Amino acid sequence: MTDLELAVKTLQAKNIRYQRLWQYYDGRQPLIYSTERLRDVFKNLNVRFVNNVCAVIVNSLMDKLVLKRFLVLGQEAATQRLNDLWWATEMKLDDDEAHLALCVTGESYIIVQAGLEGVEAFYNDPRLCHIFYQPGNPRQARVAAKWWREADEFVRLTLYYPDRLEYYRAKSKSGRVDEPTAFRPLGEASEHDYGAIPVFHLRSSRRGPGGELTDGLLTLQDAINKLLADMMVAAEFGAFKQRWIISNTETSGKLKNAPNEIWDIPGGDGYGQATSVGEFAETELGNFMQQIEKLVTAAAVTTRTPKHYLLEKAGSNPSGEALMAMEAPLNAKAARYIERLSVGWGKVAEFMLRLDGVKVERRLIQPIFSDPRTLQPMTQAQARQTNVNAGLPLATVLRREGWSEEDLVQMETDKRKEQAAQQESLAQALLEQQRQFDQEQGEGEGENA
Repeated sequence: MTDLELAVKTLQAKNIRYQRLWQYYDGRQPLIYSTERLRDVFKNLNVRFVNNVCAVIVNSLMDKLVLKRFLVLGQEAATQRLNDLWWATEMKLDDDEAHLALCVTGESYIIVQAGLEGVEAFYNDPRLCHIFYQPGNPRQARVAAKWWREADEFVRLTLYYPDRLEYYRAKSKSGRVDEPTAFRPLGEASEHDYGAIPVFHLRSSRRGPGGELTDGLLTLQDAINKLLADMMVAAEFGAFKQRWIISNTETSGKLKNAPNEIWDIPGGDGYGQATSVGEFAETELGNFMQQIEKLVTAAAVTTRTPKHYLLEKAGSNPSGEALMAMEAPLNAKAARYIERLSVGWGKVAEFMLRLDGVKVERRLIQPIFSDPRTLQPMTQAQARQTNVNAGLPLATVLRREGWSEEDLVQMETDKRKEQAAQQESLAQALLEQQRQFDQEQGEGEGENA
């Protein structure tokens, strides 16, 4: 296949799957039945009930993927320029969107290019982009593709090569675009001197896209929603006791079920069916809740998400150390994500600096993420003191915790001000004591005279 054919087929296929994943994350989940007969029974159910476990699992990981800033080792000016570019291009806002797409679908894309006003960089939805790698080198991109619908309703498609960009547009506004023949070239290809494809791939695994919303988790989500819907139906039709009466006398419309209501029921005639009353037991809704909790627990175990994130009564006020132990699997998963993200963000940062005229080796660029661990203040202080006692400078320890160079400079400035204030206060105290001493000596000499 040509690159155009490969791009159209791939983008069309991944769009279908990713659209479904985003729907599950957003809570727009279909109600799945185990048999066709059940679907017929509940076909008139016009309210959808959702217990969105998928969103909690994704968001719990997202909260631990916080990119704070960049550090260029040994180059303060380059560090400042890179962080300025990160804010100027609004990537400081887009990096959260990129992390969310990574958690949901397993990948996200960043496009960096030279614009009229300088470097431009922006996140791109994985439903719109794809990168094809060299067969013999899975780390080297061969061509990238992006398609989108313009304001004029025509679908545009661009192929990105290391030395040029090729542009295509759909032949019609409303026609199908799932076939390569639906597109035609839009002008001549434009050459560039970037030296690389300006599309960068953030992915959770080289094995293939795979975020937190796996097929196994979606199956559990379907089962949870089905039980929740069953419980709501049972609450409407079976949660109240159903009373019945057998009598030879017409009582329809005369017996009302209300507080302090007295029913006057005639007795039997002695020959036919005796008058009798009774009730059917209500449906126990707790049975549904127990099964839902079991499925939620299975989803927590599968995704290594702490149970107390998903269940209200997962524990009874655990201590800070216990919480750290409970969140250890999630923290380990977040650390692996950060490791992979650091490689991708490092490539993006190096390319942005290069377009801005600053050449820096990629190995010197370090993305600084917040510590994914839930640290208690006392525990963090003790760990910090241990590192300092072991010989590490305090500035190094704080830098590893995510402190910026500006924070460290401000700390030193505040420390000097505090020391100066303490010295001034001490001098004032000594001066006051000296005055008091001199005054006492003068008074003593006066009395002696």
